[in-house]
Amino acid sequence: MNTSHRFLSLIALLAVLTLLFTGCSLVFPSMDESKGGDNKGSGIDYSKEYEGKWCYQRLPNNLKIDYGDIYAAVRDSFGKDERITISDTGVGTQRDYYGIRVELSKPLKSKSEAELLYTSFLWDNPQFFFIGNTYSYEGYRIGKSDYYNVFYLVYTMSASERLFASQRLEEAILQLERELSGINPSNQFEIELILHDRLLQICSYEDRASSVEDPAALYPTAFTAYGAIVEGKAVCEGYSRAMQLLLHRSGIECTLVSGKDQNNVDHMWNLVTIEGYNYHLDPTWNDAGDRINHSYFNLTTSEILKSHQIDSDNIGIDTCTSHDANYYIRKGRMLSTFKRDDIARIIAQAVINGENIIDLRFTESTFPGARLFINNRNLLTQKVNSYLQDHGLTMWDYDDYNVNEIYCTLTLYRQ
Repeated sequence: MNTSHRFLSLIALLAVLTLLFTGCSLVFPSMDESKGGDNKGSGIDYSKEYEGKWCYQRLPNNLKIDYGDIYAAVRDSFGKDERITISDTGVGTQRDYYGIRVELSKPLKSKSEAELLYTSFLWDNPQFFFIGNTYSYEGYRIGKSDYYNVFYLVYTMSASERLFASQRLEEAILQLERELSGINPSNQFEIELILHDRLLQICSYEDRASSVEDPAALYPTAFTAYGAIVEGKAVCEGYSRAMQLLLHRSGIECTLVSGKDQNNVDHMWNLVTIEGYNYHLDPTWNDAGDRINHSYFNLTTSEILKSHQIDSDNIGIDTCTSHDANYYIRKGRMLSTFKRDDIARIIAQAVINGENIIDLRFTESTFPGARLFINNRNLLTQKVNSYLQDHGLTMWDYDDYNVNEIYCTLTLYRQ
């Protein structure tokens, strides 16, 4: 399940030093929908909403201030339509969009600063799913130095459309959050697991995006949290942004990771902080034809690099070394045995627990023998039933199982 996600690419340098790029892309605490805003902002302090976010924390102070300007402008524009004009002097065209014009408190001093600001803002805020794939900035020149003090963001929806879509997303998130009732808020692993599995149940991979030249133009919501959570169709970027948004709502730190797969195809996944340690989480690749597994659930850096390449320009992606919150280790499903009775006992306990998906991981040395055993349905059923007879249960039928040879995982699915 691979598809390219949208990266920033320079389009043109304008006479007024306006640059255009392509880029990636509700839930607003204390949102007052009646408040529109102009480019000077409403004066409301929104800093509590973004000051703890991943990319924001890693910005230099001048860009943090500009980030705050953009955040306030987006929040204030929620109930208001504004038209902006983007010019491309390279081809001599102008085009009007829904969007916002933001006056920056600290002028940007380089194209790289503008790119970093834009990327940080978009990667921190999956709730702003209506921000499109075009932005621009403009400024002035003093001597030989350029300064950019105006930033434009393009919206894909009108104010009424944003409001309607945001309400739908909020309702869907609230429904998912209800399923966390009874879970200790400090149990970050279980919260992550429940949200991960529910996201994969409601979302399917948007296969059509892989067969067109410009998938972002034809299937824009597939790259957003809205597409994954509300419409139930997404590519890797949509899965990742949805996972990020759900975890943010639960108070769990999470960011995006861009990279490539083993075939050098662009890909995106998450870095999540659980109990103080960072892990790689790839929800897209855990959705194997709409059958959930956990092969890519909370991996170390060395593990993720067996199947992924990490881009060098990611923001704050450090080396992950902890195994504590890996799915198989935390759930007691990491097995260093190929003995049939040991495997059957684990599977029997899962049946007793009422599980309809049984996900196991083996060591490299025990994986071949375990795979042969699980492939022998009659023998496995016989062995498992010997541990279930005292409970009045029998092993359920499974006609297929998922195999991940890289991570030595085997996943059984109840028919």
